[in-house]
Amino acid sequence: MQKVDLYQPLIHDKNSPAPLTLRVGINALKGYVEGGSPSFVLKPETYVLLSALPTELQERVKTAVQAIISGM
Repeated sequence: MQKVDLYQPLIHDKNSPAPLTLRVGINALKGYVEGGSPSFVLKPETYVLLSALPTELQERVKTAVQAIISGM
């Protein structure tokens, strides 16, 4: 398993097209065990390569993401 900092750029170092999606495991705090330490579970997330989408869909996704960010 590779560990990456998702807040830093990821570099694709192969001579092939970038993948359309990336599957990433995110640490999710599941809960506490009585008398013990918290248990962590990897929650699967999928990231999509925006530039691989049709132009109209790219704009719709960008607009939706901006709306989510402005509502935070």
